[in-house]
Amino acid sequence: MRYSGLNRAAIGESGLNLKRFLVGGTALALCLAPSIAHAQDAPETSAAAADEASDGRIVVTGSRIARTGFDNPTPTTVVTAEQISNTGLNDIGDVLMQSPQISVGLGSGNDTFQRDIGASFINLRGLGENRTLVLVDGRRRVSGSRDGAQVDVSAIPTSMIESVDIITGGASAVYGADAVSGVVNIRLKEDMEGLNLSGRLGLSSRGDAGTYRMSVSGGGKFDDGRGSARFGLTYSKSDTLRYRDRSYTYGAGELDFVTNPDNTGPNDGIPDRIVINNPRTINTPYEPTFVIGGQRYFYDQGLIAQPDDVTCYGTKCVGGDFGYDSRERNLRNPREAISAIAGLQYELTSGITAFTDFEFSFAESETNGQGFFDSALTLRRDNPTLPDEVTALMDANNLSSIKVGYEGEYIFGNREHGNRRTTYTIAGGLRGELGNFDWTAFAQYGRRDQRYKRGNSRIESRFYEAVDAVRDPVSGDIVCRSAAARDAGCTPISVFGGMLSDEQKAYFEATFQRDVTNEQFLAGFQVSGSPIELPAGPLGVALGAEYRKDSLKSVDDALGSRGLLYRTDNGGGEVDASSDVSEAFVELVVPVLKDSIIGKSLQFEGAARYSHYDTVGDTWAWKLGGEWAPIDDLSFRVTRSRSVRAPTLVEFFAPETLGVLNITADPCDAAEINLNPNREANCRALGIPAGWVDPAASLALTTRLGGNPDLQEETSNSWTFGVVASPFEGLRLSADWWTIKIDDAIQTLSGNDIVDKCVDSASLDNPFCPLVTRGNFTGISDPYVISSIDLRQVNIGALEARGLDMAASYRTYLDRISANLPGRLDVRLTATYLDKLEELVDVTDLDTLLISDGEYGNPTWRGNLNLDYSLGGLRANWTVRYLGNSKINVQRSDEYYGGVTVDERFYHDLSFSYDFSSGETVQFGVNNLFDEHPPRTPSTYTGAGGASLFDNVGTFFYLGFNKSF
Repeated sequence: MRYSGLNRAAIGESGLNLKRFLVGGTALALCLAPSIAHAQDAPETSAAAADEASDGRIVVTGSRIARTGFDNPTPTTVVTAEQISNTGLNDIGDVLMQSPQISVGLGSGNDTFQRDIGASFINLRGLGENRTLVLVDGRRRVSGSRDGAQVDVSAIPTSMIESVDIITGGASAVYGADAVSGVVNIRLKEDMEGLNLSGRLGLSSRGDAGTYRMSVSGGGKFDDGRGSARFGLTYSKSDTLRYRDRSYTYGAGELDFVTNPDNTGPNDGIPDRIVINNPRTINTPYEPTFVIGGQRYFYDQGLIAQPDDVTCYGTKCVGGDFGYDSRERNLRNPREAISAIAGLQYELTSGITAFTDFEFSFAESETNGQGFFDSALTLRRDNPTLPDEVTALMDANNLSSIKVGYEGEYIFGNREHGNRRTTYTIAGGLRGELGNFDWTAFAQYGRRDQRYKRGNSRIESRFYEAVDAVRDPVSGDIVCRSAAARDAGCTPISVFGGMLSDEQKAYFEATFQRDVTNEQFLAGFQVSGSPIELPAGPLGVALGAEYRKDSLKSVDDALGSRGLLYRTDNGGGEVDASSDVSEAFVELVVPVLKDSIIGKSLQFEGAARYSHYDTVGDTWAWKLGGEWAPIDDLSFRVTRSRSVRAPTLVEFFAPETLGVLNITADPCDAAEINLNPNREANCRALGIPAGWVDPAASLALTTRLGGNPDLQEETSNSWTFGVVASPFEGLRLSADWWTIKIDDAIQTLSGNDIVDKCVDSASLDNPFCPLVTRGNFTGISDPYVISSIDLRQVNIGALEARGLDMAASYRTYLDRISANLPGRLDVRLTATYLDKLEELVDVTDLDTLLISDGEYGNPTWRGNLNLDYSLGGLRANWTVRYLGNSKINVQRSDEYYGGVTVDERFYHDLSFSYDFSSGETVQFGVNNLFDEHPPRTPSTYTGAGGASLFDNVGTFFYLGFNKSF
């Protein structure tokens, strides 16, 4: 059941926009489909991904059983090395986020998670990064984050990737528990001969956002072919791009929503919100500010009264040059990395081969962040650092103190964020053949060491001592008021005197540091093959077992762990935890009929995985699927599966930490209380009087985070139904309807959702209100103001997603159309229709429903059209990426956001390459050919955070070369 007030008309509008995309893009899109493997020079494949092996077999991915043909009930998309190269991007995470099945995760265009800045995490179906299982050559990798099990794919150089399989259904039983939304399997290049040098550089049309990459790789055979070796070394660098570097994100380009002062209530035809341009936060400007006698003043080498032409909506104002904007924030985060990969295998006997693999990555990302925000710093009249103009004004109004607000960039400088990561994996094992069976046994160790720093922070108590100055009655010098602080070396400072020197900051300046080590040990074996030949074909069997131990150690510095630093610069206690899991799995592929009266083929498959965790105990994952082909060129497939995900170490064991959060508005504020019919009664039940105005509006609230030892495993149930067709030679079509429902999903709700749902629910007896604390706000005596929100993770009621994946591919040699048309044309079209993405916090209360499908981070329609042309050594590619219309919040009425919606976007990318007979290849490309800007809404104009689906760089050129020896 959907939210009763939801307007779903946008789906119809999106459908019309998709039609424009399809008709204008290609007449070949007679039908659409989810995932078509596309080996560049091999015969076309079905939506089941396939690669052509050296012996001519077609090895199907999405399964641990190798098979001949295209039959596979599990939809799988393959992104090839050539497609990766055509993007001109250094980070495979950024490449994959262009796929319609993958939602916004952490990447270079997302500066929200600063503690993981520089990493890239994959988010399949919008269900969360922790629910996407990332493998490399079919094996797990160590976590790339303190906060979960997600793998940092940026540690894998794109130049060494052969292909990426995106497996979106029924993957947990086959590939491993935790794949509740699917699997991303990155396959590295193996059979390398000779030496290869390559490089690429890119630059935006504005001369910034530079990217650089240099790679050397090679390999060969030895000892008469019994042994082979491969290696790769890559250096890459990406430059910073800031808000102020783009006119559409800074200055007149900035936008914000504010409460409409003319609004009289819900459903009155008057917008609840209006959009303002170039907003400034007036109570925390870059210059010190204060209010005396109802007049706001700024101090910028002199006292300045707020200009009359400034219009304010609460704390957000337009007009004039005073107030905080977002100039410090990044559109693109910087990163510098070096990666190495090596592998060796040797045939010990005719049936046994030993192998070892090694991967290493070092990455560094350093960037400045926002400065300090003090909105109510109390300064006494006797403080000699106060300018004479300020004290005269205080005396005229009989004030003994004033409250000063500012953003500290021009006083203290910005805080500095830095991440250094070292990740390595070493594996070894044996593989071989025994009769009709292939077998593998391996052991693997992975480790990631991270040092995260937030520099130019401050020790709060010492800062307040330094800013509270008096004049020494004996010497006449300005000194810190506290004698104990003076004895400890306190140096007085002034927030009115401009940038402080290093000596002035030495007493209170600090750097928060966190050291994190993730380790993983993995061992297992697998046997696959065919024990018997059935009338319809060989029976396929794969079985095996794995043991895995994951451990996490996280240590924050002494100041941060005790909460003594500025707001979000604090951490928590030490985390030193580990978990063990033992697993066994089996997979079967059973051909039932072949060339029978009811069709060309019918096969069933199944898989089951038993896991024993030392944290949550025993779990089961399983899959059942089937495929029926009534005729040669038409097949139907279905998969039903169950997956599980155990809580991660930090979800279980993280210590309680305090942070800060700004919510949009208190729903019980007089300007907000009429926006939902339940608010008035619930706010009054909380004791909040009519006409109450939030005195802490725009101030940062305290958040409580930490592990939850009561968490249970998540359980996911999914279905896929699909059809694959080939109506004529060269054309492949497929469509798959999919649905995923996760029960007991582990989630952290947003602060805005928590405070709104508390008073918007039918009563105060709901799961949200216990997470909200009112009263005890530091410096504010009002008993009704929200002071803290508990954001620790909980098992929510349900998380559900469903949609339709569609794709088409067509290959033709143009001389078949006309003898005068040389070359080959390949056309690929993929699209996803997202019908549902919801979480229901309390399954007994539909008022706890949170809907995300159709919002700007998860638009209803997404699609990619690729046209490849090749003639001899020449290759040309044109890619059109489509993001459909969406909304800011689909559960809010159009009136709430003043009718603001997010417009559709088409991005056009071109690339050209030429292979010379002497072994050189040159490539030139341009992304976002028509310089398409992000949509002009307050939530999407930056293209960062949840809106990083939208390009924020603009037109981008790149040039590459490759030389083989």
